[in-house]
Formats: sequence, structure tokens, C-alpha cells
Amino acid sequence: MKEGFQGQRAYSLPVTLLHAATKHPLCQGLYVTDIGFYPVARAHKRTRRTGSAQHLLLYCVQGAGWYQLNHAEKQALHANQWVILPAHVPHKYGAGEAAPWTIYWLHFAGTQAAALHAHLQAQAPDAPVSIRPTEERLQLFEAIFSQLTLTATLAGVVQASARLGHFLLALLPAASSLAPLSAAAGGITQSIQYMREHLAHSFTVQELAAQAGLSVSHYAALFREQVGRPPIVFFNFLKAQHACQLLTDSSLRIKEIAHQLGFADVYYFSRVFTKVMGVSPRQFRQGDRA
Repeated sequence: MKEGFQGQRAYSLPVTLLHAATKHPLCQGLYVTDIGFYPVARAHKRTRRTGSAQHLLLYCVQGAGWYQLNHAEKQALHANQWVILPAHVPHKYGAGEAAPWTIYWLHFAGTQAAALHAHLQAQAPDAPVSIRPTEERLQLFEAIFSQLTLTATLAGVVQASARLGHFLLALLPAASSLAPLSAAAGGITQSIQYMREHLAHSFTVQELAAQAGLSVSHYAALFREQVGRPPIVFFNFLKAQHACQLLTDSSLRIKEIAHQLGFADVYYFSRVFTKVMGVSPRQFRQGDRA
């Protein structure tokens, strides 16, 4: 895989928020460190010789793939099946060749993570686990993703953590349906989508406000009210998150990634990335978080 998959989304918790989550009483028990959605992930493959520091959920909704734990036999993972790869256990996994999987995935940790994993294993001992697809379950995943990415604050992490246990328990075959969750307000959501589709550009607040059909003052105030930060700061956050994907999933040089994201100056890009993620692009690439 050179530059990821069309339509993919991924988020890695910045170091400052990660440290805060481990100490906050409302989320230190269970929290997401990394989360994503990979559609038709052709050639997707991972090998971790010492495992991951967190538990890793792989939830296949289309196509197929495989996983392997601690040198045991490969196990197939088909549509409407999920598996959790335990923390610190060597593993490999990858998409199938004929019909590559579409997967929702997340890394989770916390003082209650091992107990929750044990509970899921006890309730559904045969891995991988087959479940009936429900729209409510996917809406809950999207709510977690949105809480983490739209606010990118400790309050958002707390909200995501509150939903995480609910989502993981909803993976059990006997789980009841979940109530639908409301979407974010339309105008700002559309503006954020516009940002996502134009990460290679640089915008002023005036240009973003004009695109949204609002005055600059009203747009800036509404954006800060709903997202919790100014538009340009959030736009740089989106760029940094996409840079995380490219640093993890491609062999592009940091200078090339900066150029793809509209930064003419690689040093300025590095400063923006470090401010958002808490580590430099080079340090992030040397790690193994996604």
C-alpha cells in the first residue's frame, strides 16, 4: 500500500490527550488510542512481532481477510465477523486478495480493558465472532469517531470513552439494538467535510466563511461553539491527522507529505504537526500506533 485506501479515515490520539486520558477518572478505565475505517483495503497488512500495547478490534463488514496470533494457524475473518487481538501478543493480519476487507478498527486500553476483553471472550468464546449487522452499531462507532475528531479535547475523549464500552458490548451476538444518535449541526458539518476534501489547500477564515455562506464573525463563532476551536486550528488538526495516515501507511518522505497537505515549508509543517500530535512527524513514523 502506497498511500492508503480511497475513503479511509483514521485518528490517533495526540500524546497530550493520551496522557490526560490515562489520569482522568472518567476515562482511565477504558479509552481509545487509535481508531479508523478502511474501505476495500487492498494489500492492507500488519505484522507486530511483540504485539500492540493496546487491545485491537478488527470488525469486518464486507469482503474478507485473515489474522494470526502468536504463530498459530491463520484464521479467516469474513463479513459480519469481529475479533479482538489481545495486547502484547504477537500478531499478523491482512486483507484477502480476491475480495479485500472493509473494516472498522480501534485500539483500546485502560485499567478495565483486560477485564472487558475477558468478558467478551467469556460471552462469545469462539473467535472470530459472527454477528448480525445493525445500523445502530455503526452509528455508535461514528459517534465515537466524531467525539474524538470534531472536538479533539479531553471532554471529547471522555464522551468517546463513555460510548466505547457500550459499543464493544454491542458486538456480542445477543446485544440489543442501540438507539440512533443525532448528527452534528449541518452547516459546520458541511464546512468540515469541505476541509476534509481540500486538505492540499490553504484557506483563510474569510474563504471558509464564504464557502459556508455565512459572515466571518458568525461562522467563526458558530464553528468555535460546535467544535471547540477556531476553524484554521481545526483545519491544521485535520491535516495532521491525514499526515498520520501517510506516515503510517506510505513510504512518502516527510517533505512530500508536507507538500501534499499544502505546506511549502517542511519545517512549518513539522511545527504544526508537533503542536497537534505532541511528537514530531519523524517520531510518529518511528512509532507503531495505528
